[in-house]
Amino acid sequence: MKQEVQFDPGFAPIVIESIQQLGYTYYSFDAIPNIKLKKINFPTVYKKLEKYLKTNISFYLGCMMWALYISQFENCEIKGNKLLGEKCEENEYTDEINFLIDLVEKKLPRDLKYFLNKNIEQDERYSVILNTYKDFLIINKGFCNCSNTSDIKLPDNLKKLDKDELNNLNTIIQNAIEEKNIDKLLDSFRVLF
Repeated sequence: MKQEVQFDPGFAPIVIESIQQLGYTYYSFDAIPNIKLKKINFPTVYKKLEKYLKTNISFYLGCMMWALYISQFENCEIKGNKLLGEKCEENEYTDEINFLIDLVEKKLPRDLKYFLNKNIEQDERYSVILNTYKDFLIINKGFCNCSNTSDIKLPDNLKKLDKDELNNLNTIIQNAIEEKNIDKLLDSFRVLF
């Protein structure tokens, strides 16, 4: 029986740049005062945003996959939770996810219509993952009190998996980390939902 598990199975080094660049890219674009310049720059900006969004959303999916996997180990100590013991306010730990939900559901569709004159449907999985991850953050109060696996609460809309399915989930996670390609986690969306 496991005595301890890591809070992060290895996602952080892979996604850190994407997490930082997503907001920066959008806010830099949004700050351009000249509409003509925005229209010229939007196709390039949109390609970057698509890439960063996919990685960020894959990361959130991966976090829920990891939580589901480690939840099978009852009362197992969680190592490496840098949020443990911090004072967490809901607006602090939901700020980033709220930005992404707004970006995916409102801002990008609006900008695509205005700057490219296109109605491009975002990947339908994105809203499901982002809204479920927001619930995951809220029910766990930003993970500030999660010191062992019994402290982790899972959103109701995640599937319940048996031991073999959980071990397969871990294999999927470890392969994505080893390949430094967590975007491939999106291929496993139906495993959780």
